[in-house]
Amino acid sequence: MLRTLALVSMLFPAVYPAFAQMEARPIHGTHRVVNNGPGDQTDPHVSGALVAYTNEVRGTSEIRYHDLASGQDAAIPNEGAFDFVSDVSGGTVVFTRVSASSSIYTFDVGPEATPVEVAPEAGCSRRAAVIGGRTVAWQDFGYTGNSLQPEIATYDLDRDILTRLTNDTLQDRTPSVAPDGRTVVWAKCDAQGLRCDIWEARWSEGGFVTQALTGAEGEDSQPDTNGQVVVYASTRTVDGVTDRDIYWKPVGGGAEQRLALPGLDANPSISGSLVAFERRAPGKSDFDIALYDLASQTLYVLTSGVEDENLNDLSVDADGQVRVVWTAPASGDFNVHSFTFQLQEEPHCDPGQKEGRLPIQVCFEPENWPLLTSVELTRTTGGPNSAEFQFPGSGVGVLCVDNGYSSAPATSGWVWLNGHEKVTPAQFKPDVSLIAAGVVMGGDNLLKATISGSPGSSFRLRVYGMPPKCEADDAPGQQQEPGAMVIPGQRVQPMALQSEAVSPMTFIPEGKVRVLGPVPGGCSTGGGSLALVGLMVVALWLARPQRVGVVARRKELRREPRAL
Repeated sequence: MLRTLALVSMLFPAVYPAFAQMEARPIHGTHRVVNNGPGDQTDPHVSGALVAYTNEVRGTSEIRYHDLASGQDAAIPNEGAFDFVSDVSGGTVVFTRVSASSSIYTFDVGPEATPVEVAPEAGCSRRAAVIGGRTVAWQDFGYTGNSLQPEIATYDLDRDILTRLTNDTLQDRTPSVAPDGRTVVWAKCDAQGLRCDIWEARWSEGGFVTQALTGAEGEDSQPDTNGQVVVYASTRTVDGVTDRDIYWKPVGGGAEQRLALPGLDANPSISGSLVAFERRAPGKSDFDIALYDLASQTLYVLTSGVEDENLNDLSVDADGQVRVVWTAPASGDFNVHSFTFQLQEEPHCDPGQKEGRLPIQVCFEPENWPLLTSVELTRTTGGPNSAEFQFPGSGVGVLCVDNGYSSAPATSGWVWLNGHEKVTPAQFKPDVSLIAAGVVMGGDNLLKATISGSPGSSFRLRVYGMPPKCEADDAPGQQQEPGAMVIPGQRVQPMALQSEAVSPMTFIPEGKVRVLGPVPGGCSTGGGSLALVGLMVVALWLARPQRVGVVARRKELRREPRAL
Protein backbone atom coordinates (compact mmCIF):
# COMPACT_ATOMS: atom_id res chain seq x y z
CA MET A 1 0.00 0.00 0.00
CA LEU A 2 1.99 3.00 -1.28
CA ARG A 3 5.14 1.99 0.57
CA THR A 4 7.20 4.26 -1.69
CA LEU A 5 5.15 7.41 -1.21
CA ALA A 6 7.01 8.84 1.73
CA LEU A 7 10.38 8.28 0.08
CA VAL A 8 9.96 8.94 -3.63
CA SER A 9 10.45 12.37 -5.17
CA MET A 10 10.36 12.54 -8.97
CA LEU A 11 10.68 15.15 -11.71
CA PHE A 12 8.34 15.19 -14.67
CA PRO A 13 9.47 16.70 -18.02
CA ALA A 14 7.57 19.56 -19.58
CA VAL A 15 6.49 17.59 -22.63
CA TYR A 16 3.51 15.94 -20.92
CA PRO A 17 -0.01 17.32 -21.50
CA ALA A 18 -2.07 19.31 -18.99
CA PHE A 19 -2.97 17.53 -15.78
CA ALA A 20 -6.22 15.63 -15.49
CA GLN A 21 -8.73 17.33 -13.22
CA MET A 22 -11.01 15.64 -10.71
CA GLU A 23 -14.64 15.74 -11.73
CA ALA A 24 -16.72 18.15 -9.67
CA ARG A 25 -19.56 16.46 -7.83
CA PRO A 26 -23.08 17.90 -8.16
CA ILE A 27 -25.27 18.62 -5.17
CA HIS A 28 -28.81 17.28 -4.82
CA GLY A 29 -31.19 19.56 -2.93
CA THR A 30 -34.65 20.99 -2.55
CA HIS A 31 -35.79 24.52 -3.35
CA ARG A 32 -38.74 26.00 -1.45
CA VAL A 33 -40.45 29.36 -1.11
CA VAL A 34 -40.30 30.30 2.57
CA ASN A 35 -42.85 33.14 2.33
CA ASN A 36 -44.45 34.77 -0.72
CA GLY A 37 -47.35 36.44 1.05
CA PRO A 38 -48.56 40.01 0.57
CA GLY A 39 -45.96 42.74 0.95
CA ASP A 40 -42.19 42.32 1.02
CA GLN A 41 -40.36 39.51 2.77
CA THR A 42 -36.64 40.35 2.78
CA ASP A 43 -33.24 39.96 4.42
CA PRO A 44 -33.46 36.31 5.60
CA HIS A 45 -30.94 34.76 7.99
CA VAL A 46 -30.71 31.10 8.92
CA SER A 47 -29.35 28.94 11.76
CA GLY A 48 -30.07 25.25 11.50
CA ALA A 49 -33.68 24.92 10.33
CA LEU A 50 -34.72 28.33 11.74
CA VAL A 51 -35.05 31.30 9.37
CA ALA A 52 -35.64 34.88 10.56
CA TYR A 53 -36.65 37.61 8.10
CA THR A 54 -38.29 41.05 7.80
CA ASN A 55 -41.93 41.24 6.71
CA GLU A 56 -43.22 44.63 5.51
CA VAL A 57 -46.90 45.13 4.67
CA ARG A 58 -48.62 48.51 4.15
CA GLY A 59 -46.11 50.59 6.10
CA THR A 60 -45.68 48.15 8.99
CA SER A 61 -42.63 46.02 9.62
CA GLU A 62 -42.23 42.90 11.75
CA ILE A 63 -39.76 40.06 12.20
CA ARG A 64 -41.03 36.59 11.36
CA TYR A 65 -39.41 33.21 11.97
CA HIS A 66 -39.89 30.05 9.94
CA ASP A 67 -39.01 26.42 10.70
CA LEU A 68 -37.77 24.81 7.47
CA ALA A 69 -38.30 21.33 8.94
CA SER A 70 -41.93 21.74 10.07
CA GLY A 71 -43.00 24.63 7.83
CA GLN A 72 -44.35 26.60 10.81
CA ASP A 73 -44.15 30.38 10.41
CA ALA A 74 -44.93 33.05 13.02
CA ALA A 75 -44.33 36.71 13.83
CA ILE A 76 -42.47 38.16 16.79
CA PRO A 77 -45.02 40.32 18.67
CA ASN A 78 -44.12 43.99 18.44
CA GLU A 79 -47.18 45.91 19.75
CA GLY A 80 -47.07 48.35 16.86
CA ALA A 81 -43.32 49.04 16.94
CA PHE A 82 -41.22 49.00 13.77
CA ASP A 83 -38.97 45.88 13.72
CA PHE A 84 -36.46 45.20 10.96
CA VAL A 85 -33.04 43.68 10.04
CA SER A 86 -32.80 40.46 12.03
CA ASP A 87 -30.20 37.74 12.61
CA VAL A 88 -30.46 34.31 14.24
CA SER A 89 -28.20 31.88 16.13
CA GLY A 90 -29.59 28.65 17.52
CA GLY A 91 -33.06 29.51 18.76
CA THR A 92 -32.34 33.20 19.45
CA VAL A 93 -33.35 35.98 17.05
CA VAL A 94 -31.95 39.53 17.32
CA PHE A 95 -33.33 42.60 15.55
CA THR A 96 -33.65 46.39 15.60
CA ARG A 97 -36.81 47.88 17.09
CA VAL A 98 -37.72 51.52 16.64
CA SER A 99 -40.29 53.20 18.84
CA ALA A 100 -39.16 56.07 21.09
CA SER A 101 -35.57 55.05 20.31
CA SER A 102 -33.71 52.64 18.08
CA SER A 103 -32.87 49.60 20.25
CA ILE A 104 -31.67 46.02 19.93
CA TYR A 105 -33.94 43.17 21.01
CA THR A 106 -33.61 39.41 21.39
CA PHE A 107 -36.31 36.79 21.07
CA ASP A 108 -35.89 33.17 22.17
CA VAL A 109 -38.24 31.21 19.94
CA GLY A 110 -40.89 29.42 21.98
CA PRO A 111 -44.65 29.35 22.59
CA GLU A 112 -44.63 31.84 25.48
CA ALA A 113 -41.63 33.93 24.43
CA THR A 114 -41.55 37.71 24.48
CA PRO A 115 -38.92 40.11 23.04
CA VAL A 116 -36.31 41.44 25.49
CA GLU A 117 -34.30 44.62 25.00
CA VAL A 118 -30.52 44.21 25.11
CA ALA A 119 -28.69 46.51 27.58
CA PRO A 120 -31.64 48.97 27.70
CA GLU A 121 -30.86 52.68 27.63
CA ALA A 122 -33.11 55.69 27.22
CA GLY A 123 -32.74 57.30 23.81
CA CYS A 124 -30.53 54.60 22.30
CA SER A 125 -29.49 54.79 18.67
CA ARG A 126 -28.47 51.23 17.76
CA ARG A 127 -29.01 49.10 14.69
CA ALA A 128 -27.61 46.32 12.44
CA ALA A 129 -27.71 43.68 15.20
CA VAL A 130 -26.03 40.32 14.59
CA ILE A 131 -25.56 37.29 16.83
CA GLY A 132 -23.22 34.33 17.16
CA GLY A 133 -23.59 31.94 20.07
CA ARG A 134 -24.42 34.17 23.02
CA THR A 135 -22.65 37.29 21.70
CA VAL A 136 -24.68 40.11 20.13
CA ALA A 137 -22.97 42.90 18.18
CA TRP A 138 -24.36 46.05 16.60
CA GLN A 139 -23.66 49.54 15.25
CA ASP A 140 -23.96 52.09 18.05
CA PHE A 141 -24.33 55.83 17.38
CA GLY A 142 -24.66 56.65 21.08
CA TYR A 143 -20.94 56.80 21.86
CA THR A 144 -20.24 59.73 19.54
CA GLY A 145 -23.63 61.34 18.96
CA ASN A 146 -22.64 61.58 15.30
CA SER A 147 -24.68 59.73 12.68
CA LEU A 148 -21.54 59.49 10.50
CA GLN A 149 -19.37 57.90 13.20
CA PRO A 150 -20.99 54.66 14.34
CA GLU A 151 -19.01 52.41 16.66
CA ILE A 152 -19.22 48.63 17.17
CA ALA A 153 -20.42 47.25 20.51
CA THR A 154 -20.93 43.69 21.77
CA TYR A 155 -23.07 42.25 24.54
CA ASP A 156 -22.64 38.90 26.31
CA LEU A 157 -26.16 37.59 26.91
CA ASP A 158 -25.07 35.13 29.58
CA ARG A 159 -22.87 37.45 31.65
CA ASP A 160 -24.64 40.78 30.99
CA ILE A 161 -21.42 42.42 29.79
CA LEU A 162 -21.35 45.31 27.33
CA THR A 163 -18.06 46.00 25.49
CA ARG A 164 -17.21 48.83 23.15
CA LEU A 165 -14.95 47.42 20.40
CA THR A 166 -14.06 50.64 18.52
CA ASN A 167 -13.11 54.16 19.53
CA ASP A 168 -12.24 56.44 16.62
CA THR A 169 -13.69 58.99 14.21
CA LEU A 170 -14.13 56.47 11.38
CA GLN A 171 -17.24 54.64 10.15
CA ASP A 172 -17.50 51.16 11.68
CA ARG A 173 -20.24 49.08 10.05
CA THR A 174 -21.60 45.69 8.87
CA PRO A 175 -20.55 43.64 11.92
CA SER A 176 -20.72 39.83 11.94
CA VAL A 177 -20.14 37.32 14.76
CA ALA A 178 -18.68 33.81 14.55
CA PRO A 179 -21.00 30.94 15.60
CA ASP A 180 -19.11 30.49 18.89
CA GLY A 181 -19.32 34.21 19.70
CA ARG A 182 -15.55 34.58 20.12
CA THR A 183 -14.75 36.51 16.93
CA VAL A 184 -16.40 39.70 15.63
CA VAL A 185 -15.57 41.21 12.23
CA TRP A 186 -16.64 44.47 10.61
CA ALA A 187 -15.67 47.07 7.98
CA LYS A 188 -13.91 50.30 9.01
CA CYS A 189 -14.09 53.20 6.52
CA ASP A 190 -13.12 56.85 6.43
CA ALA A 191 -15.60 59.68 7.05
CA GLN A 192 -16.76 59.52 3.42
CA GLY A 193 -17.37 55.79 3.58
CA LEU A 194 -14.28 55.01 1.47
CA ARG A 195 -10.89 53.32 2.03
CA CYS A 196 -12.63 50.49 3.82
CA ASP A 197 -10.68 47.72 5.54
CA ILE A 198 -11.74 44.62 7.45
CA TRP A 199 -11.17 44.53 11.20
CA GLU A 200 -11.60 41.77 13.72
CA ALA A 201 -11.95 41.40 17.49
CA ARG A 202 -11.01 38.07 19.06
CA TRP A 203 -11.88 36.99 22.53
CA SER A 204 -8.90 36.21 24.74
CA GLU A 205 -8.66 35.80 28.46
CA GLY A 206 -9.91 39.04 29.92
CA GLY A 207 -11.80 40.39 26.90
CA PHE A 208 -11.71 41.20 23.19
CA VAL A 209 -8.56 42.32 21.36
CA THR A 210 -8.94 44.07 18.00
CA GLN A 211 -6.70 44.38 14.96
CA ALA A 212 -6.84 45.27 11.28
CA LEU A 213 -7.11 42.21 9.05
CA THR A 214 -6.66 43.89 5.65
CA GLY A 215 -4.65 46.88 4.49
CA ALA A 216 -4.65 49.23 1.52
CA GLU A 217 -4.98 46.55 -1.18
CA GLY A 218 -8.56 47.46 -2.11
CA GLU A 219 -12.02 48.57 -0.99
CA ASP A 220 -12.96 45.77 1.43
CA SER A 221 -16.47 45.26 2.79
CA GLN A 222 -19.24 42.87 3.87
CA PRO A 223 -17.20 40.54 6.11
CA ASP A 224 -18.41 37.31 7.67
CA THR A 225 -16.61 34.61 9.66
CA ASN A 226 -17.01 31.00 10.74
CA GLY A 227 -14.45 31.48 13.53
CA GLN A 228 -11.52 30.15 11.48
CA VAL A 229 -11.79 32.10 8.22
CA VAL A 230 -12.94 35.66 7.45
CA VAL A 231 -14.54 36.19 4.02
CA TYR A 232 -15.21 39.57 2.47
CA ALA A 233 -15.80 41.33 -0.84
CA SER A 234 -13.08 43.56 -2.23
CA THR A 235 -12.88 45.89 -5.21
CA ARG A 236 -9.38 46.02 -6.67
CA THR A 237 -7.62 46.93 -9.88
CA VAL A 238 -5.43 44.07 -11.14
CA ASP A 239 -3.47 44.44 -14.40
CA GLY A 240 -5.54 47.49 -15.29
CA VAL A 241 -8.90 45.73 -14.75
CA THR A 242 -11.15 46.74 -11.84
CA ASP A 243 -13.21 43.89 -10.46
CA ARG A 244 -15.09 42.97 -7.31
CA ASP A 245 -14.37 39.45 -6.03
CA ILE A 246 -14.63 37.31 -2.92
CA TYR A 247 -11.51 37.10 -0.73
CA TRP A 248 -10.68 35.35 2.54
CA LYS A 249 -8.01 35.16 5.22
CA PRO A 250 -7.52 33.07 8.35
CA VAL A 251 -8.78 34.64 11.57
CA GLY A 252 -5.78 36.43 13.07
CA GLY A 253 -4.20 37.11 9.67
CA GLY A 254 -2.25 35.04 7.17
CA ALA A 255 -2.23 34.29 3.47
CA GLU A 256 -5.04 36.00 1.58
CA GLN A 257 -6.87 34.09 -1.15
CA ARG A 258 -9.06 35.35 -3.97
CA LEU A 259 -11.86 33.64 -5.86
CA ALA A 260 -10.95 35.19 -9.21
CA LEU A 261 -14.14 34.89 -11.25
CA PRO A 262 -15.12 37.08 -14.21
CA GLY A 263 -18.05 39.29 -13.36
CA LEU A 264 -19.13 40.99 -10.15
CA ASP A 265 -19.28 39.11 -6.81
CA ALA A 266 -20.47 40.52 -3.48
CA ASN A 267 -21.98 39.98 -0.03
CA PRO A 268 -20.38 36.68 1.09
CA SER A 269 -21.71 34.57 3.97
CA ILE A 270 -19.77 31.64 5.43
CA SER A 271 -20.69 28.55 7.44
CA GLY A 272 -18.43 25.54 7.78
CA SER A 273 -16.41 25.26 4.57
CA LEU A 274 -19.12 26.84 2.39
CA VAL A 275 -19.35 30.45 1.20
CA ALA A 276 -22.58 31.79 -0.32
CA PHE A 277 -22.46 35.03 -2.27
CA GLU A 278 -24.22 37.10 -4.91
CA ARG A 279 -22.81 36.75 -8.40
CA ARG A 280 -23.42 38.66 -11.61
CA ALA A 281 -21.74 36.65 -14.36
CA PRO A 282 -20.51 38.24 -17.59
CA GLY A 283 -23.38 38.81 -20.01
CA LYS A 284 -26.01 38.90 -17.24
CA SER A 285 -27.77 41.98 -15.90
CA ASP A 286 -28.95 40.34 -12.67
CA PHE A 287 -27.38 38.66 -9.64
CA ASP A 288 -27.66 34.96 -8.84
CA ILE A 289 -26.87 33.09 -5.63
CA ALA A 290 -23.61 31.13 -5.84
CA LEU A 291 -21.98 28.70 -3.42
CA TYR A 292 -18.26 27.92 -3.10
CA ASP A 293 -16.78 25.02 -1.13
CA LEU A 294 -13.40 26.05 0.29
CA ALA A 295 -12.58 22.41 1.05
CA SER A 296 -13.19 20.92 -2.40
CA GLN A 297 -12.68 24.20 -4.34
CA THR A 298 -15.99 23.68 -6.12
CA LEU A 299 -18.33 26.42 -7.36
CA TYR A 300 -22.12 25.95 -7.59
CA VAL A 301 -24.65 28.45 -8.97
CA LEU A 302 -27.96 27.87 -7.19
CA THR A 303 -30.20 30.27 -9.12
CA SER A 304 -30.47 31.32 -12.76
CA GLY A 305 -33.46 33.64 -12.99
CA VAL A 306 -33.72 36.94 -14.82
CA GLU A 307 -34.27 38.99 -11.63
CA ASP A 308 -31.84 39.80 -8.82
CA GLU A 309 -31.54 37.16 -6.12
CA ASN A 310 -29.73 38.71 -3.16
CA LEU A 311 -29.41 39.19 0.62
CA ASN A 312 -28.20 35.64 1.14
CA ASP A 313 -27.25 33.64 4.23
CA LEU A 314 -26.45 29.98 4.92
CA SER A 315 -26.07 27.46 7.74
CA VAL A 316 -24.17 24.15 7.81
CA ASP A 317 -25.14 21.74 10.61
CA ALA A 318 -22.72 19.34 12.28
CA ASP A 319 -24.31 16.47 10.31
CA GLY A 320 -23.65 18.22 6.98
CA GLN A 321 -27.18 19.54 6.41
CA VAL A 322 -26.90 22.80 4.45
CA ARG A 323 -29.56 25.49 4.18
CA VAL A 324 -29.17 28.59 1.99
CA VAL A 325 -31.71 31.44 2.06
CA TRP A 326 -32.12 34.57 -0.06
CA THR A 327 -34.55 37.23 -1.32
CA ALA A 328 -36.02 37.29 -4.84
CA PRO A 329 -38.67 39.49 -6.54
CA ALA A 330 -41.96 38.20 -7.93
CA SER A 331 -45.13 40.02 -9.08
CA GLY A 332 -43.95 43.36 -7.74
CA ASP A 333 -43.03 42.10 -4.25
CA PHE A 334 -40.03 40.42 -2.63
CA ASN A 335 -40.12 36.89 -1.25
CA VAL A 336 -37.84 34.63 0.77
CA HIS A 337 -36.52 31.38 -0.72
CA SER A 338 -34.45 28.46 0.59
CA PHE A 339 -32.35 25.62 -0.82
CA THR A 340 -31.55 22.59 1.37
CA PHE A 341 -29.10 19.77 0.65
CA GLN A 342 -26.82 17.29 2.38
CA LEU A 343 -23.11 18.07 2.15
CA GLN A 344 -21.27 14.88 1.22
CA GLU A 345 -17.66 14.19 2.06
CA GLU A 346 -15.38 14.82 -0.90
CA PRO A 347 -14.77 12.42 -2.50
CA HIS A 348 -16.68 9.17 -1.97
CA CYS A 349 -14.75 6.08 -1.00
CA ASP A 350 -13.31 4.18 -3.96
CA PRO A 351 -14.03 0.43 -4.24
CA GLY A 352 -11.56 0.13 -7.13
CA GLN A 353 -8.68 2.03 -5.57
CA LYS A 354 -5.33 1.37 -7.21
CA GLU A 355 -2.51 0.36 -4.91
CA GLY A 356 1.14 1.22 -5.24
CA ARG A 357 0.63 4.43 -7.25
CA LEU A 358 3.69 6.65 -7.44
CA PRO A 359 3.44 10.35 -6.57
CA ILE A 360 4.00 11.29 -10.20
CA GLN A 361 1.03 9.15 -11.22
CA VAL A 362 -1.23 10.79 -8.66
CA CYS A 363 -0.19 14.30 -9.75
CA PHE A 364 -0.71 13.52 -13.42
CA GLU A 365 -4.00 11.64 -12.93
CA PRO A 366 -5.55 12.20 -9.46
CA GLU A 367 -8.64 10.11 -10.21
CA ASN A 368 -10.46 9.75 -6.86
CA TRP A 369 -7.70 11.08 -4.61
CA PRO A 370 -9.19 14.02 -2.66
CA LEU A 371 -7.63 17.43 -3.26
CA LEU A 372 -6.89 18.76 0.24
CA THR A 373 -5.53 22.18 -0.70
CA SER A 374 -4.25 24.14 -3.68
CA VAL A 375 -2.60 27.54 -4.02
CA GLU A 376 -0.63 29.46 -6.67
CA LEU A 377 2.41 31.69 -6.03
CA THR A 378 3.55 34.37 -8.48
CA ARG A 379 6.90 36.12 -8.37
CA THR A 380 6.84 39.92 -8.29
CA THR A 381 9.86 42.10 -7.45
CA GLY A 382 11.90 42.76 -4.35
CA GLY A 383 12.29 40.04 -1.76
CA PRO A 384 11.03 36.49 -2.34
CA ASN A 385 7.25 36.07 -2.35
CA SER A 386 5.97 33.72 0.35
CA ALA A 387 2.74 32.19 1.56
CA GLU A 388 1.74 29.84 4.34
CA PHE A 389 -1.60 28.31 5.30
CA GLN A 390 -3.09 25.42 7.22
CA PHE A 391 -5.19 22.54 5.92
CA PRO A 392 -6.61 19.34 7.43
CA GLY A 393 -5.40 15.89 6.37
CA SER A 394 -3.94 12.75 7.90
CA GLY A 395 -1.83 9.83 6.75
CA VAL A 396 -0.03 9.38 3.46
CA GLY A 397 -0.47 11.93 0.68
CA VAL A 398 1.13 13.50 -2.38
CA LEU A 399 2.53 17.01 -2.94
CA CYS A 400 2.44 18.29 -6.53
CA VAL A 401 4.24 21.42 -7.74
CA ASP A 402 3.00 22.58 -11.15
CA ASN A 403 5.90 24.76 -12.28
CA GLY A 404 4.90 27.55 -14.66
CA TYR A 405 1.21 26.78 -14.12
CA SER A 406 -0.15 30.11 -15.44
CA SER A 407 3.02 31.88 -16.61
CA ALA A 408 6.77 31.27 -16.95
CA PRO A 409 8.31 28.42 -14.91
CA ALA A 410 9.93 29.38 -11.64
CA THR A 411 13.70 29.01 -11.46
CA SER A 412 13.98 28.99 -7.68
CA GLY A 413 11.70 28.16 -4.77
CA TRP A 414 11.18 26.21 -1.59
CA VAL A 415 8.28 24.19 -0.17
CA TRP A 416 7.94 23.00 3.43
CA LEU A 417 5.27 20.81 4.99
CA ASN A 418 5.01 20.78 8.78
CA GLY A 419 8.56 22.13 9.04
CA HIS A 420 10.10 19.54 6.68
CA GLU A 421 11.65 20.73 3.43
CA LYS A 422 9.94 18.93 0.55
CA VAL A 423 11.11 20.85 -2.52
CA THR A 424 14.46 22.66 -2.84
CA PRO A 425 15.69 25.36 -5.26
CA ALA A 426 17.73 22.76 -7.13
CA GLN A 427 14.52 21.07 -8.31
CA PHE A 428 13.14 24.17 -10.03
CA LYS A 429 14.38 24.18 -13.62
CA PRO A 430 12.99 25.89 -16.74
CA ASP A 431 12.35 22.54 -18.46
CA VAL A 432 10.58 20.93 -15.47
CA SER A 433 6.82 21.44 -15.27
CA LEU A 434 5.94 19.01 -12.46
CA ILE A 435 7.62 18.09 -9.20
CA ALA A 436 6.00 15.26 -7.23
CA ALA A 437 6.76 14.13 -3.68
CA GLY A 438 5.22 11.76 -1.18
CA VAL A 439 4.29 13.27 2.17
CA VAL A 440 3.00 12.16 5.56
CA MET A 441 0.39 14.43 7.14
CA GLY A 442 -0.44 14.86 10.80
CA GLY A 443 -4.04 16.14 10.96
CA ASP A 444 -3.57 19.92 11.12
CA ASN A 445 -0.87 20.67 8.55
CA LEU A 446 1.12 23.83 7.79
CA LEU A 447 2.23 24.33 4.18
CA LYS A 448 4.81 27.03 3.48
CA ALA A 449 6.21 28.07 0.11
CA THR A 450 8.56 30.72 -1.25
CA ILE A 451 9.24 31.73 -4.85
CA SER A 452 12.21 33.79 -6.02
CA GLY A 453 13.99 34.32 -9.31
CA SER A 454 12.55 35.96 -12.40
CA PRO A 455 9.53 38.31 -11.93
CA GLY A 456 6.38 36.94 -13.55
CA SER A 457 7.22 33.29 -12.95
CA SER A 458 4.83 31.12 -10.95
CA PHE A 459 4.03 27.67 -9.63
CA ARG A 460 0.97 25.98 -8.18
CA LEU A 461 0.91 23.67 -5.16
CA ARG A 462 -1.54 20.78 -4.80
CA VAL A 463 -1.79 18.33 -1.92
CA TYR A 464 -3.81 15.10 -2.29
CA GLY A 465 -4.85 12.62 0.36
CA MET A 466 -5.32 8.91 -0.23
CA PRO A 467 -8.97 7.93 -0.85
CA PRO A 468 -10.59 5.48 1.58
CA LYS A 469 -11.58 2.01 0.45
CA CYS A 470 -15.16 0.79 0.61
CA GLU A 471 -17.41 -1.95 -0.68
CA ALA A 472 -19.70 0.18 -2.81
CA ASP A 473 -20.32 3.77 -3.85
CA ASP A 474 -22.77 5.48 -1.51
CA ALA A 475 -23.47 8.53 -3.64
CA PRO A 476 -26.96 9.94 -3.07
CA GLY A 477 -29.61 9.60 -5.73
CA GLN A 478 -31.56 12.50 -7.15
CA GLN A 479 -34.41 13.57 -4.90
CA GLN A 480 -37.92 13.13 -6.26
CA GLU A 481 -39.90 15.42 -3.97
CA PRO A 482 -41.29 18.74 -5.29
CA GLY A 483 -38.56 21.33 -5.66
CA ALA A 484 -35.81 18.72 -6.07
CA MET A 485 -32.84 20.07 -8.00
CA VAL A 486 -29.43 18.87 -9.15
CA ILE A 487 -26.82 21.65 -9.20
CA PRO A 488 -23.64 20.85 -11.18
CA GLY A 489 -20.28 21.88 -9.77
CA GLN A 490 -17.23 23.46 -11.35
CA ARG A 491 -13.70 23.22 -9.99
CA VAL A 492 -12.29 26.70 -9.39
CA GLN A 493 -8.96 27.16 -7.67
CA PRO A 494 -8.38 30.32 -5.66
CA MET A 495 -5.38 32.57 -6.09
CA ALA A 496 -2.94 33.14 -3.24
CA LEU A 497 -1.91 36.77 -2.86
CA GLN A 498 1.08 38.53 -1.39
CA SER A 499 -0.99 40.81 0.83
CA GLU A 500 0.11 43.77 2.86
CA ALA A 501 0.98 42.91 6.44
CA VAL A 502 -1.70 43.99 8.88
CA SER A 503 -1.11 45.67 12.17
CA PRO A 504 -0.73 43.66 15.35
CA MET A 505 -2.89 44.63 18.30
CA THR A 506 -3.93 48.22 17.66
CA PHE A 507 -6.64 48.91 20.22
CA ILE A 508 -7.62 47.20 23.44
CA PRO A 509 -11.35 47.85 23.93
CA GLU A 510 -12.76 49.37 27.08
CA GLY A 511 -12.88 47.02 30.02
CA LYS A 512 -15.85 44.81 30.70
CA VAL A 513 -18.88 46.63 32.06
CA ARG A 514 -21.59 44.81 33.96
CA VAL A 515 -24.89 46.33 32.97
CA LEU A 516 -26.74 47.21 36.17
CA GLY A 517 -28.03 50.52 34.92
CA PRO A 518 -27.22 53.17 32.32
CA VAL A 519 -23.75 52.75 30.80
CA PRO A 520 -21.91 56.09 30.51
CA GLY A 521 -21.26 56.96 26.91
CA GLY A 522 -23.33 54.10 25.59
CA CYS A 523 -26.50 55.96 24.65
CA SER A 524 -28.08 59.31 25.23
CA THR A 525 -29.88 59.32 28.59
CA GLY A 526 -32.24 62.06 27.64
CA GLY A 527 -33.97 61.17 24.39
CA GLY A 528 -32.35 64.20 22.79
CA SER A 529 -30.24 64.31 19.66
CA LEU A 530 -29.46 60.59 19.63
CA ALA A 531 -33.07 59.62 19.96
CA LEU A 532 -33.77 62.01 17.13
CA VAL A 533 -31.16 60.21 15.00
CA GLY A 534 -32.99 56.94 15.63
CA LEU A 535 -36.32 58.48 14.71
CA MET A 536 -34.82 60.01 11.58
CA VAL A 537 -33.67 56.54 10.55
CA VAL A 538 -37.22 55.30 10.96
CA ALA A 539 -38.68 58.23 9.10
CA LEU A 540 -36.41 57.57 6.14
CA TRP A 541 -37.29 53.87 6.26
CA LEU A 542 -41.04 54.49 6.37
CA ALA A 543 -41.01 57.25 3.78
CA ARG A 544 -39.24 55.24 1.12
CA PRO A 545 -41.23 53.68 -1.75
CA GLN A 546 -41.99 49.97 -1.39
CA ARG A 547 -39.02 47.68 -2.06
CA VAL A 548 -36.46 50.48 -1.96
CA GLY A 549 -34.67 48.69 0.90
CA VAL A 550 -33.56 45.81 -1.29
CA VAL A 551 -33.18 47.85 -4.47
CA ALA A 552 -31.04 50.46 -2.75
CA ARG A 553 -28.91 47.72 -1.23
CA ARG A 554 -28.36 46.28 -4.69
CA LYS A 555 -27.40 49.68 -6.08
CA GLU A 556 -24.87 50.10 -3.29
CA LEU A 557 -23.39 46.69 -4.07
CA ARG A 558 -22.92 47.78 -7.67
CA ARG A 559 -21.47 51.16 -6.84
CA GLU A 560 -17.71 51.47 -7.34
CA PRO A 561 -15.43 52.16 -5.65
CA ARG A 562 -17.57 52.73 -2.58
CA ALA A 563 -17.85 49.55 -0.52
CA LEU A 564 -20.54 48.71 2.01
